[in-house]
Amino acid sequence: MGKYNYTYKGSESYCYPGTDVLKNKLGIRDGDALTIAEREITSLKLLKLYNMPVAEKFKFETLCKIHEIIFGDIYEWAGQIRRGDFLSKGSSIFCRGPYVGENAKIIFGGISKENNLCGLNKSKFVERMAYYMGEINALHPFREGNGRTAREFFRQLSLNANYILDFSKTEKEKLLMADIEAFNGKYEKLIQILKKIIL
Repeated sequence: MGKYNYTYKGSESYCYPGTDVLKNKLGIRDGDALTIAEREITSLKLLKLYNMPVAEKFKFETLCKIHEIIFGDIYEWAGQIRRGDFLSKGSSIFCRGPYVGENAKIIFGGISKENNLCGLNKSKFVERMAYYMGEINALHPFREGNGRTAREFFRQLSLNANYILDFSKTEKEKLLMADIEAFNGKYEKLIQILKKIIL
């Protein structure tokens, strides 16, 4: 997807001093090298999740567990709510750090009340998926890896509801733009994409 650097404001630094390279278990200090290593490792972890889904109940803890599996070999804080206050990317300002937990309860409580979106016809399922994708994007609970984690969460949520969600059937940039609009409460582009990639 397009390269948009995060802006982070908090008392604790996630990056090596004087750099924007995230501290990592691999000891990599070069940003490009870390990107390559991260892509290779997370691809293998996503393949593992594809073959062995972890989600039974679709709670916030499930999202955190998925993040931990994907990024646990790279970052100490994998699966943990980001510390600090503000996190932004481009023009998008995400949920303030201290309020991630309470907002997560509202969002995932909604998913639970809607029976994990089970029993819906495709049109309604797509509509509700677009809404919750926008909400979880706005939450952005982790310091890095939110998109990959959310996509895997929603893939598993779809499987549980007897749908197949295949992100490979859309262009990454189009999905990114649709995600940004959904973040701002405009769901039509994301709905149109989901109609094509949900079977």
